[in-house]
Amino acid sequence: MDIHFKKLLLPILALFAMTAHAQSLSGLVTDEETGQPLEAVMISVLRNGTMIDYALTDARGRYSLPWKYNGNLQVSVSLLGYRREIRNISAAGTLHIRLHPEAIALKEVQIRPGRIHGRKDTVRYNLAEFASSKDIHIKDVLKKLPGVDIDDNGQVKYKGKAIDHYFVEGMDVTGGRYSQINNNLSAKAVKSAEIMENYQSVKALKGKLSSDEIALNLKLDPQARDQWIVNGTLGAGWSDGTQETTGTAQTKRDQGTLLWENAANALQLGKGKQSIYGYKSNNNGTDLSREQHILTNNTSQQIPLHGFLVQPGISAPLDKQRLLFNETHTLNANRMYKWNDERSLRLQAGYTHNRITQQRGNSQVYYQPDDTIRMDEAYHYCLQNDAAHMEMHYEDNKTIHYLSNRFLAESETNRGTSHELQQTMRTSQFTAKNFFSLIRNGEKSTWKFNSATQYAYLPSSLSLHDGKDKFIQHSLYNDNKASHLRKHNGFTRQYTAGIKGEWASVKYHSTRMETFGASSFSPYLSSYFQLEQGKWQGSLSLPLSYKRYFSQQRSFLFFNPSLYLRYQPDYHWKISLYGSLHRSAGDVTDLCPFTYRTDYRTWKNTDGLFPVSIRQQYNLYGEYKNTVQEFFATATLSYRHVHYNTLNEQSISENRIVHTLRLHSNSTQSWFLLSTLSKGFFDWNLKTSLDLQLSRNTGWQLTRVSDTDALTPQTETAGNGPPQKYRYDYLKMEPKLIWSPAEAFEAEYHATISYGSSKIGNDTHLAPLLDFVQRMHLTFSIGHVDLCLSGEHYRNDLNSDTHLNTLFVDASLIYKTRKWRVEASLSNLFNKKEYAYTTYSATQSYTSRLNIRPREVMVTAGYQF
Repeated sequence: MDIHFKKLLLPILALFAMTAHAQSLSGLVTDEETGQPLEAVMISVLRNGTMIDYALTDARGRYSLPWKYNGNLQVSVSLLGYRREIRNISAAGTLHIRLHPEAIALKEVQIRPGRIHGRKDTVRYNLAEFASSKDIHIKDVLKKLPGVDIDDNGQVKYKGKAIDHYFVEGMDVTGGRYSQINNNLSAKAVKSAEIMENYQSVKALKGKLSSDEIALNLKLDPQARDQWIVNGTLGAGWSDGTQETTGTAQTKRDQGTLLWENAANALQLGKGKQSIYGYKSNNNGTDLSREQHILTNNTSQQIPLHGFLVQPGISAPLDKQRLLFNETHTLNANRMYKWNDERSLRLQAGYTHNRITQQRGNSQVYYQPDDTIRMDEAYHYCLQNDAAHMEMHYEDNKTIHYLSNRFLAESETNRGTSHELQQTMRTSQFTAKNFFSLIRNGEKSTWKFNSATQYAYLPSSLSLHDGKDKFIQHSLYNDNKASHLRKHNGFTRQYTAGIKGEWASVKYHSTRMETFGASSFSPYLSSYFQLEQGKWQGSLSLPLSYKRYFSQQRSFLFFNPSLYLRYQPDYHWKISLYGSLHRSAGDVTDLCPFTYRTDYRTWKNTDGLFPVSIRQQYNLYGEYKNTVQEFFATATLSYRHVHYNTLNEQSISENRIVHTLRLHSNSTQSWFLLSTLSKGFFDWNLKTSLDLQLSRNTGWQLTRVSDTDALTPQTETAGNGPPQKYRYDYLKMEPKLIWSPAEAFEAEYHATISYGSSKIGNDTHLAPLLDFVQRMHLTFSIGHVDLCLSGEHYRNDLNSDTHLNTLFVDASLIYKTRKWRVEASLSNLFNKKEYAYTTYSATQSYTSRLNIRPREVMVTAGYQF
């Protein structure tokens, strides 16, 4: 009987399918000149000039409309930048359309096809309209796009916000380490770029839970898709001798250094599988470690770790390539498979070895209620870093259910040495993490389960002339939660229950061994509500958690509500308001019950207290975008108020700085105004932008003025001076310009203007600091030859009486063919070897002097196989 039933059922299903196909109008829309499919084309069904139905083409240019009409109708096919097509039709069937590109005149504005298209939450850039023969890698084109910017660390931002996803043909092969793409993928290989706002990466949650994430997707040229792109570079050069002295530190004069730069990478990027393999090495100041950094925002998979020792930073308000004396080797391997546009597997591994040296001197001035103390130091510093990671991520992303498991193992060791300070600091971190997520959709509701696990081992040591301190940290963290979600008539309700806990132990070896635990246990509940009504959207989050610290015998109840409102009257405008209240307790370093050293002259003591903070934050955000005019603008006004039950006390003597936590109620306040403007001018091949930052920060500092030993435990502030109130005001503006008026010339200008002032107490006003940086880059092209000239001028205040002017000039000559690229470069023509700057922080000022890279000559040759 079952066999007969199947025989009867199959013809019925086939007949039904044929009938369904016959009752639809479908087809393909392509560009008449290129033959490429067109996405987001409007297919409108008209009766007597009135639209009665419509559809949009998908990414492959296809559309389908159910046909339920009688009589003669018209079908209108339109896309901005193309000639409109109208066809008469009386029955369902197949209708293919080829659209002819056409410039459209609207009053005095000329809208040309293929430059920027905006529809709903997606902005598409035709990169051919922005790229030039001078662009090497895709990052060189992305920074020309209105609304898009790339900062000094390589992070891509859209309207001032860092992107959350970076795709190539819809695949994230690097797992957020997208500098491996930006710095290696040829600009000619990419056809277009898409920016998708409110991007929901989980298909099972689309239409149920709104997202404010931003995704960038690169679409490749068909000739580059699925093809292996292999590049190799070899380079050598010479560096002049470095400066003899910095401050009071004496060094032997370096008579010169041989420079090298080597690179080899292979990329295969398609729609079903992708691969990126690479090796790079240099000692010319280029920071290769950035290619291993995750640059996308993914706060849901970040578990914080806190160590007791922190390596001194190697930084300055100067382009990093000018101050980095390095020997770097880095290699990476990425492989990703994707099946049926739903299931994917990503495998990654990477390793970086970095040896960095720097010679610098610091002058630190501490402004106390009745005295001013100055401390000077000069030293040569060497940091050796080794970092490795391995990752495996499987994802099954269906509309009915979602399954994801991400395993990540990371290790990093650092060894920082300074012979003048007689200090060697070793810090290491070994972690293994696993993130699991399962989502299932029912008829009316959705169930979610998430689990996060992390084991961390953090050994560190501080070796000084009088002994050695060692820390050994172990941490095992686990967080499991289940959620139920339901949406009805635009109203979403999500209820979550979870348990998280951490086992943490610390051993400290100094004159004797000390141990303490920082283990905790925390069950929590959370209610989340989201309402969408036309132009309005609002959400309310009500998380409630209980946290128990076992060793400290302390318990806390945290209630951290937040409210978000958004009004979007049309495609151009968006206004939002956000407010939150967040209460938290200290981390493992705050819970340490004994005094420990953090460097050769600094001690830290929590005095057995338990710090608790309550933070209020309010944001008002507004934006305007007009893709036709290529104009993007945003503004954010923020206020933050944080209340603390403890206050940091500092005690400064000739050879020691002690930071002690004291029981003292206090608060800090911060105001921020952030704004970004970006405007493109199509006819001039010009992009202009302006970033603005204005802030005011106020807080309190406690200073010991009595003769008592600063390391003596106290729970009251008696014997100390009154808390000092400080205020710091800061203004920063960054205008940028990229101009390509002709194929033979391109100019890039970037200025940074900053102004900072500090007030301490009622009587101390520090001299305002005005810093002005200008960078100009010019490129002239004649045939296969490019001549590049760069200039950088730094004007910065060191104090009220002294300011510094520093000028850098670079030049390079490039010869390029279809396969070869040969470059000869000269950097720091005037052989500047020292730089200085001053910064303010709370009740201190810092003036640093450091050596920078001298005059250098490099010759590199690159070949694309």
